[in-house]
Amino acid sequence: MQQAIKTNGERATGDGNVRVVERVVQLLEAVSGREGTSLKELSERCGLPVSTTSRLLDSMQRTGLVEREPMSKRYQLGRMLFRLVGNNEPRKDIIAAAHPILESLALATSEDALLAELQDGSAVFIDHVEGSHPLKIVGVIGRPEPLHHGAFRKVLLAYQDDQWIAEYLKGIAFRKLTKSTITSAAGVWKEVRKIRAQGYATSFGEWIAEAGGVAAPVFDYTGRIRAAVHIVGPISRLNSRTAVRYVPQVIRAAEQLSTALGGPRHISTR
Repeated sequence: MQQAIKTNGERATGDGNVRVVERVVQLLEAVSGREGTSLKELSERCGLPVSTTSRLLDSMQRTGLVEREPMSKRYQLGRMLFRLVGNNEPRKDIIAAAHPILESLALATSEDALLAELQDGSAVFIDHVEGSHPLKIVGVIGRPEPLHHGAFRKVLLAYQDDQWIAEYLKGIAFRKLTKSTITSAAGVWKEVRKIRAQGYATSFGEWIAEAGGVAAPVFDYTGRIRAAVHIVGPISRLNSRTAVRYVPQVIRAAEQLSTALGGPRHISTR
């Protein structure tokens, strides 16, 4: 009889543990795919008391499964979850995560929105969503580009280690493509410091005289730069005067993608 009672107790405890795991999974599903979710919203979505939801979220936060924004108090998926996934997947499908964000950015700005990453020391576009304007500056998918001029190129360069940047600059031959092209290592370093301080880059006629662009960095779960979100258009539309209204939209899109990759929304300057 005593053995039977013990067995039943173990079964009850086991069932309780299973329910906890199921609730954790339920909460992760409720948090996933959103910029942030409040305690009350999670409680309602999962059909759990607020007190139970709060206790589970506290434990999940301590283990890194979720993170809570200090200001908004809203929850999102934690870096530990992405780190575990990253250990088993060599490359997260960043394009799948980025494409709807680029679509929203192109819709909001009416300019072409692109995603670029660093490949073998060059900047390469890997996704492109067209804006509604018929007059465009065309970005070519898959074509390697130098890093020391142009908004998205400079972003990918600026968030590399200083030693990496120094080695890169030793190996390039500066050419004056337009009157705005950066033609010295000192000029590049000045841009690097500016980009790190403000968190985005602009370019007005540096690569192509008629092209303007705004770009912002995307960070992965390791905190390192993963890509750059970029809009580009003719300088008659996208210039130093008009770019002011586009910068917050580009930064917001880059932050959304960083969050989707488990990275920080912002990164400290070096």
